[in-house]
Amino acid sequence: MEISELYDLIGKELAGELSEVEREVLHAWLAQATEEERLVYDEIRLFWQGPKPVANPADTARAFDRLLARIDEAEQPAPAGKPTPQATEADETGGRVVAMPRASRWRRLWLAAASMAVLATGGTVAYRQYAAAHTGAAPLSYEERTNPRGTKSKVLLADGTAVWLNADSHLWFPATFSGARREVYLEGEAFFDVKRNEQMPFIIHVGRHEVRVLGTSFNVKAYQDDDAVETAVVTGRVAFIRAALPAAAERDTIYVVPDQKVVYSKASHELRVEQVNGLDYAAWNQRSLIFQATPLAEVAKTLERQYNVTVRFEDERLRNCRLTGRFKDQSLREVLRLIEMTRAFDFELHNNSLLIKGLGCDSEAPERLTI
Repeated sequence: MEISELYDLIGKELAGELSEVEREVLHAWLAQATEEERLVYDEIRLFWQGPKPVANPADTARAFDRLLARIDEAEQPAPAGKPTPQATEADETGGRVVAMPRASRWRRLWLAAASMAVLATGGTVAYRQYAAAHTGAAPLSYEERTNPRGTKSKVLLADGTAVWLNADSHLWFPATFSGARREVYLEGEAFFDVKRNEQMPFIIHVGRHEVRVLGTSFNVKAYQDDDAVETAVVTGRVAFIRAALPAAAERDTIYVVPDQKVVYSKASHELRVEQVNGLDYAAWNQRSLIFQATPLAEVAKTLERQYNVTVRFEDERLRNCRLTGRFKDQSLREVLRLIEMTRAFDFELHNNSLLIKGLGCDSEAPERLTI
């Protein structure tokens, strides 16, 4: 079961809104839950039964901040000779907050998120306010544009900035910009042509990282299931601001100029700059696909998003082969026929399912197959 689904079930149970089917699902999970998972569930119930629901978002946000502070305090090692507190204590709202033993990071976040899911009026607002500050989630007041797989769209923002949103992507943006910054939130891929305003920087939030500009054109690729976040520049200068690492006090900033790309590795947290043809990264919004020594695993992801198919490999070693090629306004079958000309791959396409097979290449030294 996904954690987000579990939040919903626990919240519904505490609010008395569980259906019979949902109750069976939750009880089935509880029956096989680990001791630690069961403890988290019990703590959520204790929190719900303690404080009375608050009436407005501001109070809820303060209550949530106090809860997080107490969870963080509980995680700190106790002084020598002093046991970790276990008792309950009075909260400012008149209820109780349970002082917990030290916990793993995932358990603290789970408790915090689940607690917010079951708070009364204003709870969702308070959680999104916290998430916007700590995880890069968009505020609730923002509008959302969503593109499913196989679709693209253009969004014109209030300041005149144009955004081309790629397939399988989400963009959150305000109806109007106010304050000292223009801020939007992206999950997926988009090409931005930002209206210049030196007094009001334009900021794209991608998770906990930021891309900041004054006025320029560039592409941002930040899919959740990709191994990296990429920003390629066509005109102007772009600052990529990496979220602070656990051992660092400050965030790192890298500036990139036209025909450069900054790549952030999610696994190693490393940043690197590469020389590229910036226009290649704007080609997708002109119905083109460009691969430059691209691993076939990444090619497969692109085909899934652009043509709304599910891709499988007959032999997993095929994923390592690298492909170079350019395709302009062609159907999936036309693209596959051209790739078959390398004589390294065969394809089986049935409805929305694509199987990649064939001889492939040497997995120890993957060839760069050019079309």
